[in-house]
Amino acid sequence: MKITKFVHSCLLIEHADMTVLIDPGSYSWESRLISVNHLPKLDYIVVTHEHPDHYHPPFLKALSAQFPYSPIVTNSDLSGRLVGEGLPNPIVTAGNEKLEVFEAAHEPLPLNQPVPKNIGVHVGGVITHPGDALHISQTKSVLALPITAPWGSLKQSLEQAVELKPRIILPIHDWHWHQAARTQMYAFGQRLLEPYGIRLMPLQNAQTVEL
Repeated sequence: MKITKFVHSCLLIEHADMTVLIDPGSYSWESRLISVNHLPKLDYIVVTHEHPDHYHPPFLKALSAQFPYSPIVTNSDLSGRLVGEGLPNPIVTAGNEKLEVFEAAHEPLPLNQPVPKNIGVHVGGVITHPGDALHISQTKSVLALPITAPWGSLKQSLEQAVELKPRIILPIHDWHWHQAARTQMYAFGQRLLEPYGIRLMPLQNAQTVEL
């Protein structure tokens, strides 16, 4: 399995004969680190929820133009809006044995702001991406873990990692940290999780890791 992080929560996962792009959001699009035209193939596009750091219409339209037959997998609320966009791609809310979809409640926002519907996915039976959810019931051996947010903290994330007990943590949802802070906090998380037998694997933007 090859995983490339394109800023924040956007992951490109290449596993066996399947390639999946998750959460093509505004931060990822504006970084210019991903070239849609250079992606060799894309079997699924996953949008966990409607917040702009996960769903950016210009990014999605560019992906659609390059891969018009790739299903867009999303939640039941956002699916109606995407159908209205007139994209040629199939818009689906259900998964299959290769790409399992599960409901995952978005974490509460400050001052009781409304939260959107959110989904998570298990890819290839190996990796879990929960969107903007920390409190999920299970994970595969590799967990893409939101690590900081207006709705969460490193403390909450690490505590949930210990409860879920994945083998490997891939930190995501970290655009809000300066690079120096990101490096320091990754190292801090590594030290804290090591006694629990959990490996936190730092992901550098646009660099591919193999698991």
